[in-house]
Amino acid sequence: MKRIIYTILAILILLIGIAFAIQNKQLVELNYYFGLNWSGPLSLALLTSFAIGVVAGYIASLRMVVRMQRQLVQARKEIRHIEQEVINLRALPIKDVI
Repeated sequence: MKRIIYTILAILILLIGIAFAIQNKQLVELNYYFGLNWSGPLSLALLTSFAIGVVAGYIASLRMVVRMQRQLVQARKEIRHIEQEVINLRALPIKDVI
């Protein structure tokens, strides 16, 4: 069910993107630094800007993801250590009971 919803959502986003590109096909000229310039359709310029933003956001969040994974590995290590301690304590003979 989840896969069908994602597929429908992807198709819907693709159709919206195609409609956006068709409606915004006028040419724009972009001037960069050092005399570089580019002219092309507005939709391509916006799509490129959006893609660069997505990549930048992913890279910015990557540091946090790596840090969280390290914490997860450390927590799992602690859990294994504590579980081993519990197993060792349960294996000890009880001498002072009655």
